[in-house]
Amino acid sequence: MSANANIRVHVLIAMICLGLTGGIAIAAEVVAQRRAESAYQSIVDDSRAAMLTRIESYMLGLNGLAAFYDASDNVTAGDWASYVAALDIDRTLPGVLGLGLVQPVDGPELVDMLDSVRAAGERELVVHPETGRAEKMIVRYIEPAPSNEAARGLDISFEETRRSAAVLARDAGVAQMTGPIELVQRGGETWGALLLRPIYDITPIPETVDARKAAHLGWVYAPFFMEEALSGLSASQGDLYGVTVSDGDQIIYHSGHDDTASHYVRSEDIPVHGRTWSVTWESSPAFDGLHHSPAPYIVLVTGFCTTMLLWFYLRTLATRETEINRLVDKKTRALSDRVQQNRAVIENSVFGVIHLDADGIVQSSNAASCNLLGLNKTELKGRRLANLIKPDNPEIDSAVPQMATALRNGELRNLEMQTNVWHRSNGKSVQSVLLRDVTEEIQSQQTIRAAEERWNLALQGAEIGVFDVDLTTNTSIVSDTWRRMMEVPDDVSINAQAHFFSRVHPDDLQALQAADLAAIKGKVPRSISEFRVSTPDGKWRWLRSDAVVVQRGADGTALRLIGAQTDITALRAAEMARNQSEELLQLVIDRAPVGTAILDQNGILTRANGALSNLTGHDEKELVGSHLGSILMPEERDAILAAVVDLQGDSKRNYRGEHRICCAGDDVRWGLIKVSWAFDPAQGTEIFIVQINDITEEKRAELVKNEFIATISHELRTPLTSIKGALGLIAAKRSDEISAPSARLLEIASANTNRLIALVNDILDLEKITAGKMDFNIQRHDAAALVTEALENNRPLLLKNSLTFRVVDRSDRAEVMVDADRMAQILNNLLSNACKFAPTGSAVVVEILRSDDMVRFDVTDRGPGVPQAFRSRIFGAFSQADSSDTRQKGGTGLGLSICRQMVEKMGGQIGFESDPDVRTTFHFTCPLATAPQPEKVEVPVITTDLSRKVILHLEDDDDFAEVILYGLGDIADITKAATLTEARQRMKERSYDLILVDWVLRDGDVACLLDELVIAQPKARIVVLSSADLTICKDRIDLAMTKSRNGLPDIVANLKQEMMKTAVA
Repeated sequence: MSANANIRVHVLIAMICLGLTGGIAIAAEVVAQRRAESAYQSIVDDSRAAMLTRIESYMLGLNGLAAFYDASDNVTAGDWASYVAALDIDRTLPGVLGLGLVQPVDGPELVDMLDSVRAAGERELVVHPETGRAEKMIVRYIEPAPSNEAARGLDISFEETRRSAAVLARDAGVAQMTGPIELVQRGGETWGALLLRPIYDITPIPETVDARKAAHLGWVYAPFFMEEALSGLSASQGDLYGVTVSDGDQIIYHSGHDDTASHYVRSEDIPVHGRTWSVTWESSPAFDGLHHSPAPYIVLVTGFCTTMLLWFYLRTLATRETEINRLVDKKTRALSDRVQQNRAVIENSVFGVIHLDADGIVQSSNAASCNLLGLNKTELKGRRLANLIKPDNPEIDSAVPQMATALRNGELRNLEMQTNVWHRSNGKSVQSVLLRDVTEEIQSQQTIRAAEERWNLALQGAEIGVFDVDLTTNTSIVSDTWRRMMEVPDDVSINAQAHFFSRVHPDDLQALQAADLAAIKGKVPRSISEFRVSTPDGKWRWLRSDAVVVQRGADGTALRLIGAQTDITALRAAEMARNQSEELLQLVIDRAPVGTAILDQNGILTRANGALSNLTGHDEKELVGSHLGSILMPEERDAILAAVVDLQGDSKRNYRGEHRICCAGDDVRWGLIKVSWAFDPAQGTEIFIVQINDITEEKRAELVKNEFIATISHELRTPLTSIKGALGLIAAKRSDEISAPSARLLEIASANTNRLIALVNDILDLEKITAGKMDFNIQRHDAAALVTEALENNRPLLLKNSLTFRVVDRSDRAEVMVDADRMAQILNNLLSNACKFAPTGSAVVVEILRSDDMVRFDVTDRGPGVPQAFRSRIFGAFSQADSSDTRQKGGTGLGLSICRQMVEKMGGQIGFESDPDVRTTFHFTCPLATAPQPEKVEVPVITTDLSRKVILHLEDDDDFAEVILYGLGDIADITKAATLTEARQRMKERSYDLILVDWVLRDGDVACLLDELVIAQPKARIVVLSSADLTICKDRIDLAMTKSRNGLPDIVANLKQEMMKTAVA
C-alpha cells in the first residue's frame, strides 16, 4: 500500500475512533440520566409510601382507640388517659397532638353530659365556643391533657370545615380528614387537620345512612400539625429532595430549596381519607450534584487521547509494514490454532468428580459433574471423557491442574481439570478427574485487566502525573506519567518528594509550600499552584499542581495528600503570545492609516486612533466617550445606526456604506464606513469595529467622471449617429453612381462607425448599471418569442459567416419576467459572440430549459472555447482572451460584463461551460412567470396612406438635423429649432403632426418645455430622439429613441409609424 493510501486509511481509522468516542459519550450521558431518573423515582416512591404509612399509622391508632371504646362498658377520663399514655404517641404517631373522643349532643343530652362529668369527679367541662346550634359536637376526652387543654370541651361544629368532615364521616361510615385548619392547641401558628373516625353502638357498621345516624355514638379523632406530620418521612428528605403538599389551592407543607431550580420534579394527586393532596417532589442541589456523572467527559477525553496515540502508533508502524504483515500473519495462524482448542466462557463454578477406567471411559460421576457437562448420570456413563472435555495442553503431566474446555447444552465452558491415576486391588488402573468451572473467574480477570488498562491509558493520554504523599513519613508514590514529566528514568530509584522540591524554581518554592500547608491545615479545600521546574538540559518548564487531603486522623491531622500535576508550559507560552498579540493589535490600531474606532453595544466610542482624529478634526480624547452619531450627518444617522444594530450576533456579515462625516469647523467630508460585530471574551460584552476611509477625493473624481460621461453621451452620440446616417444615405445610391473602391471605403467607414457606436453604448450602459441608474421594465414575455426575435436581429451576421441557427425549446412554452429590451441586448451579445467564434458552416444552438422557478437559456457554438487562463476574468469589464481578438473579431470586451450585471439585476445568474474545440455554452437564467397571463386583446391593424406631414425638429446639432432632413424630406416638411426660445416661437406658428425632440438643447432641458408643447400642439405626436436614454416623463412621450442605438433606417421607419398614427387620429 502506498504512503498516501496509508495516510487515508489512518485518517479514516482516527475519524471512526472519534465517532465511536462521541457515540459512547452520548450513551454514557443517557445512561447516567436514566440512572438518576430511576434513583429519583425510587426516592419519590419511598417518600409517597412513608407519607401514606404515617397517615395510616394515625388511622391504626384511631382504630385501636375505637376498639377500646367499644370493648368497655364505661370509659372514664382516667381510662382514656391511661390508654393514650400506653400508646406513647410522641414516638409511635409523630405529629399527632393527641387522641380524643367527640360526642354529639343536643340540649338535654348536653346537661346529662355535664352532670356525668361532675359525677365522675372530673374537672368542669366548659363547652366553647357558642355556635347557637342545638346540636353540638363536643370534645369529651383528649389526651395528653396539658398540651390539649384548649381543645377540651371544644364544640367542633363551630367551624364548617370541622363540622362537614365529621358529618361526612358519620354518614359514610368511614374515617374522614378535614381540610387545612387552624388548631386551637397552638393558637393557629401553622396548618393542621383532624382525622375523625366514627364509632357506632352496633357491629358491623350499618349499611344505610339512616341506620348509621341512629347507631352513631361519636368520633374518635386525632388532631395533628401538617408540618410535624409530613416532616422526617425519610432520612433523605430535605437533603436530597424537598416536598410540597397542597390541599386544593392551599399549601399545607413545604420543605425544599426555593432559591435553586430542580432538575427532577414529580407531582401526584394522592387521596387521603376523603381529601386529595397534590404532592410535588423536587430534587435538591445535593441530589443533582450527586447524580451528575463525569463519565461522558472522561470518555471524550480518553477517546480523543487514545485516538491520538493510535494515530502516532499507526504512523510509526507504517515504516515497518512488510515486517508487521509477516508477523501478523504468523500470529494470526497461531491464534487461530489456539482458538480452535480453547472454547469460551460458560457460567458455572461447581466442582465435579468423575471416575474413568484405563481407557478413559466414564464409570461414575457425581451430580456436580453432570451439571458441569449438561448430562445426567445415565447419559454420561460409558462416554469417553476425552470426547467431552478438551485439555488445553494434553502433553503436560495430567496430575498437574490444567485448563480445559467442555460443551454443556451446546455452550463452551472453561474448566480447571486435574487427573490422578490410582490402582485397584485387582491391578486395574483407575483415573479420578476433578473438575471446577472457572468461567466466571476468567471473565472477571479479563474485565479487571481491561479496566486497569483503560485507566492507565487515560492517565498517559492526558499526560497527568499523579502523586500520593504519606504525610506521616514524608514519602510519596508517583505514577509513571509523573516520572516521564519530570524526566526521571523508570529504572532509577529516587526519593520522589525530595527530588521534586530540589527541582522547583527558588522563586516559586515558597508559594508552592504555602499552598500545600494551607490545604494540610484545612484552611483551604485544595492546594492549587503553578510553578517552574528545571529539566536535565537546564531549561525551565511550567507545571500546575492540584492536590487535596484525602485522609485525616481522629484529631484532624492530615495523613495523606493526593494530587495531580500537568505540564502547562505551552499554555503559559500561549498566554504570553496572546499578551504580545494584544499589544501588537493596539499598536496596529493606533498606527493604522485608516480611521479606526471600537464601539460598545450602545454606539459609544471606547477607542479611537489618530487617523480618525485627523479625519474628523477632533482630538482622540474628545472622540472617546462620544456617540457614533455625533460624527454623522443628521439625516443619515438613523439609517446607518439601524444597519449597525442589525449586525449584532453575526460576526460573518459587515456593513459597508458611503456617508458624509461631520468634521470640526463645520467641514463635511465623505467617508467609506465599514462596520463589523464581534464579541469581546475578555470583557464579556459586544463590540463594533468601525473603519472609516476618507474618500472625499474619490467622490470629487467620480463627479468629474459623471460629467465627462454626460459630455460623451451628448457630444459623441449625435455626431456618430449623423455620420452613420450620412453613410447610409450615400450607400443607398445606385451602384452605378458609386465606384467599387468608393463602395469599399463606405463599407469600411460604416463598419468602424458601428464599432465606435457600440463602444460608446457599452461604456454608457456599464456606467449606468454600475451607478444603479438603469431602469428595468419587468414584464411577462414569451421565452421562445424573445429568442426568435434575437435570432432575426443577428441573421445578417449568421449569413456573413455561413452559419445556421437552431432553437430547441424544452420549456413547454414558458414565459419569463424580464425587461424585453435588456433581454434582447443580452441575447444579441451572446449570439454575436457565438457567431464570431463558431467555425464556418457550423450551427449555433439556442436551447430553452425550465428548472423549478427559473428558465435557463443556453447559447452553444463549436468554436475554440475559452482559454483556461482567461476564465476567471471573462465577465470583467474590457476583458478579452487575447488583444488580437479585438482586431480579428471586433468588440470592446464589455459585452459579457454588461450581460452579467443585467442578468443579475433581473434576478438571474450567468455562467459558461467550455470544452476547447468541442463546444462552448454560455447560459443564463431568468425568473419564471407564474401569474396567469391576461387575455389578449386583438388590436386592429392601422392601414392608411401617408400624406405629406409637418414635423417640428428640436435639435441643436445642425449635421444631425440635416441627416434627418435627408431621411424624411421626401414625405414630410421639417422645421428645425436649435434652442428653447426658438422652439417656443416655432410651436406657435402652425400645427404640427409630429414633434421630434433632442432632450438637451443649447439653452436648457426640453423637460421644462414639455407642458407648453402639449398645450400648444395637443394633436401632435411627441417623439424623443436624444443622445441619452430617457429616464423621466415617460408617460407623456409617445416614443423614445436613443441616437446611437438606432440606425437611420430604424429611425425613419419608427417616425413613419408614428405619423401613420397621427393620420388615423
